[in-house]
Amino acid sequence: MANRKNNTRVVLETQQIPWMKLRGQVVTDDATVLGVTTRDFANRNVGTGDAVEIPYGVNSAIITFLGKLKDQTAAFSWRLYGYRAANGMAEFLANGTGNLGDVAATVHPITKDAATDLFYADFLTIIAQQHIKTISVKDVGASSGEVAKIVLDLAGLTWILLELTDCNAGTANEADQLEAIYTGF
Repeated sequence: MANRKNNTRVVLETQQIPWMKLRGQVVTDDATVLGVTTRDFANRNVGTGDAVEIPYGVNSAIITFLGKLKDQTAAFSWRLYGYRAANGMAEFLANGTGNLGDVAATVHPITKDAATDLFYADFLTIIAQQHIKTISVKDVGASSGEVAKIVLDLAGLTWILLELTDCNAGTANEADQLEAIYTGF
């Protein structure tokens, strides 16, 4: 966009970040779902991975999942929370389910190491949500050859926490070594 008076340009930029780790590999269900009495920021890693601080200037996040298939089925459940600052209570954002699909990751998106038997989610659902902005799922459907994603406007959240359940390596039909990654803009 040009300024007519002095012929200067105004550049509008949207910050974009590379894929980053939201949750490392989970091999057993998260033991503790954040309860009403454990939602204080100080308890953000009770039974789960740590909450992740979102880089400054990022307004929206895209989340996806990857892991190992087991018995040709790899189901899991997820629950997402957010914090406005490094204090206060976790806000329940949404929960849902998913399945790993047929899109293979031949290179891990974070470590850049060669990967074998690692697949992205191709099916995601939202069961309930209470975020002040609507959270959407770009669910492409089973065996679509595409990657499903959760998309959310952070609406001022500075930390997010993801709990994973129904992803126990020792249980049939559940995802193995499930992890979650995110990017933002």
